[in-house]
Amino acid sequence: MKKCLLALLIFVGGLSATGSIWAAETKVEGRIYSTWSMYLNDTVSVDGVDLKGSNQFSLDRSYMTLKSKLTDYTSVSITADLSTRGGFSGYDLILKNGYANFMMPFYRPLSLSLGLQPTKYAEFIDGTLWQRRYLEKNIGDRVEFLTTADLGATIDHQLGDMGNMGSVGLSIWNGAKYSSIAENNKNKDFNFYAALKPLVNNADFMYSVVGGQFYAGTQNVVIDTSMDAGDFKRQIISLGGKVNYRDYFDLGLDYWMNTLGQVDSLGAPTDDLKSNAMMIFGALYFKNLVPESSLFRTLNLLVRYDTYDPNTDSDAGKNKQNYMIIGLECQPAKGINASVNYRSTSFEDSDMDSQNYLFLNTEFKF
Repeated sequence: MKKCLLALLIFVGGLSATGSIWAAETKVEGRIYSTWSMYLNDTVSVDGVDLKGSNQFSLDRSYMTLKSKLTDYTSVSITADLSTRGGFSGYDLILKNGYANFMMPFYRPLSLSLGLQPTKYAEFIDGTLWQRRYLEKNIGDRVEFLTTADLGATIDHQLGDMGNMGSVGLSIWNGAKYSSIAENNKNKDFNFYAALKPLVNNADFMYSVVGGQFYAGTQNVVIDTSMDAGDFKRQIISLGGKVNYRDYFDLGLDYWMNTLGQVDSLGAPTDDLKSNAMMIFGALYFKNLVPESSLFRTLNLLVRYDTYDPNTDSDAGKNKQNYMIIGLECQPAKGINASVNYRSTSFEDSDMDSQNYLFLNTEFKF
């Protein structure tokens, strides 16, 4: 842990020093996700001893971000990600984002981003629809349909006054991911997206949102001259939305359909592998339901339910999974979020027992 803290300090110091050189308008910000969890099922050691469950503290993620405005039309953003990786028993510090954004001087709603940058629909879900990345990933990220950042270019068009009605755009990606950036073939992926706030001028529903994406490309596999890239197609369709009424409650949904081309052992094309996943959630906000002096003003009641079917065309495998979160969350101070919640994962296969957990999730933003 000392090495992790030292790495963070060096990173922050380096960003601060760099910022003073690059531009006057430079800032550093960060987020820390700290978690305690208890596994409620009985566990048995290798010696057959009943351990009566388990519990642990963990640092799920830590992000450090540098944002710098170079000119009136050009800015850069760099984000480092501290998390566990592979077989390494500690924490690694890797680059999550590193990109430049160019606003078109002849038409300010239009911009171009180049580099390692967020996939826009996932950014919309995490930042605007679900809004609780500290508690759990969005469903598309959780079941690994699509990474949250990739190398590529994005043309974005803001809607309304300063983008207050959302944005639409097109991204061209390598088709890899920020944690494994190797591009294994020459094909590029195309990602159309929309993130809309259609009722921004309606006082009752101004925080309601709707969005979607269409992603088409090729799986990131090695394709030689004897292969047809079309046999390794990759397609994603996503739709999401949230209804918020006067900040009393949220009701949200995010649905993903994923299609992957398949070949047999001889390289001949076979039936596509089709998967889907859906997240449904609701939140009740106490702040508008109790007196201003009440200690419960910072509390929210939260429920989330995920379904995941890794192969929609087959019933033989019984691989369907359901995942549920029920809990309370609060914001005791600006920049601090916390949640106590119960989680359960259940399986279609009756031979597999459900997995049950108790979590304490915290987020610290600065």
